Amino acid sequence: MKKSYLIIILTLSLVITAFFSIPVFASGTVTLDKTEYTVNEEGQAKIEGLTNSQIEDGAWLGIAQEDTRYENTYHEIYAYDLPLNNVWKFKAPSKYGNYEVRVFDYDDNLIAKASFSVVGTKAKEGDITLSKNEVLLREPMSVTVNGLTEGQIENGAWLGIAKYDEKLENTYHDSYVYDLDINNTYKFEAPSKFGRYEVRVFSSYGLDIQESFFGKAEFIVTSSKAKPGDIVLSKTNPAPEEAMTVTVNGLTPGEIEEGAWLGIAKYDEKLQNTYHNSYIADLKMGNVYEFKAPSEPGRYEVRVFCKYGLEEAEYEYGLFGRAEFTVGGAPVEEIAAGTDGLSAWAAPEVNEAVEQGLVTEQVLSQFPKNITREEFCELAVLLYEKLTGNKAEAGVDNFIDTDNPEVLKAFKLGIVQGTNPEMTLFSPDLEITREQISAMLFRTLQAAMPQLEATGEFQVTVLDADQISPWALSAVKFMNANGIINGTPAAGGAVYFLPKSNTTREMAISLVLRAFQTFSQF
Repeated sequence: MKKSYLIIILTLSLVITAFFSIPVFASGTVTLDKTEYTVNEEGQAKIEGLTNSQIEDGAWLGIAQEDTRYENTYHEIYAYDLPLNNVWKFKAPSKYGNYEVRVFDYDDNLIAKASFSVVGTKAKEGDITLSKNEVLLREPMSVTVNGLTEGQIENGAWLGIAKYDEKLENTYHDSYVYDLDINNTYKFEAPSKFGRYEVRVFSSYGLDIQESFFGKAEFIVTSSKAKPGDIVLSKTNPAPEEAMTVTVNGLTPGEIEEGAWLGIAKYDEKLQNTYHNSYIADLKMGNVYEFKAPSEPGRYEVRVFCKYGLEEAEYEYGLFGRAEFTVGGAPVEEIAAGTDGLSAWAAPEVNEAVEQGLVTEQVLSQFPKNITREEFCELAVLLYEKLTGNKAEAGVDNFIDTDNPEVLKAFKLGIVQGTNPEMTLFSPDLEITREQISAMLFRTLQAAMPQLEATGEFQVTVLDADQISPWALSAVKFMNANGIINGTPAAGGAVYFLPKSNTTREMAISLVLRAFQTFSQF
């Protein structure tokens, strides 16, 4: 019997001991204003349900990581120090993770708790804004950063610049956000290598790189591209070893400092095989380079690159422009008036067009013959390349009646279109009217000079203006306003434009030369 009583007493003792060792969750609650905060963000915890006795005895609050033992909770504030509304304003931790606001009594027994997370934030559209999305080597640019909280900025939010495909953790630190100017703008110099880059912003320093990644803005570092008149040769048809010059303008100071250079190569030589002749920084005053034409007859190019030490894949990026010339067996002989029907008025312009490399062999015969669509496409592409210093690229071969690459280049540039709605017919042998050649020349200039203000009015009275097709009228006016196409004189200083009449080869050559002479100085 005594043994039974003893067992009962021991059992009760164990139960009571176990009961008092369990943390107490009763008579108290914690309610948070959020379940997620950014680093150092102000949060609010409302404490309810504590008894006066608990408060007077020293109940207290603290914050700890979710998996931290209760006895390691850092003491933050006593409950009796809270304001009348029992709301505790606290600062979220400066590290990412899961946390708890905990309430303990004086004996460090848990009364209540509430969980929250410290997380990074992500940029919204417009939070990271670049001054430019396409820049030149070492060109000054800037980025403006908004959307970060004060707590994130205090915790070392930062930005860096990296290649587009570089790992986040390899981003080079450029500046803390709190070091930016009053507009949160960071001014920097574009990288000295071509390619795609990113400005990357991180919301905290020294924390997990993936979680702290706030956002990015992408930009491309490319080269300047020559405009008409930037690369000018003294001669385009020199004799072998004849002295000549090239003048180069339009490169930026950053590109010149990065070793911009020029070289001379055969017309069809790969860009990466261009022989280095001179750095632009070493040219004479006026950026003039003197050289002798190659000794072997053929087509050549002066090629200008924006940077020295290009990798093989960077040559297209780095090409500034080129100027073509042809080395003949002897100086080019003039075509005399009367040769193959060449008119006396046209002879000087035809010979100048030959000198400038604006003609093909195909049109240097039977000068009174009407020029065809295919023939004029070849001249238009030459004009485009002379004005820009860039080679035109052929587009998709969708025509079933021609595979001439010059026609495909003109089609891609928007100079010509197909002659059927499906754009499968080109009609290469169709002869061009005066209004059609006006439109084709007009589109060639627009392709070569997108910034060209392509407007104009007739400079004289055009008696047959009502016969000009509406689609060609603006082009005809522009050509007339710039002295490229005049008209057939009539009484009283007026002219007939004759829009439906065909255009001879010699007239087409003259028009191309006039367009080049007028707009190569722009």
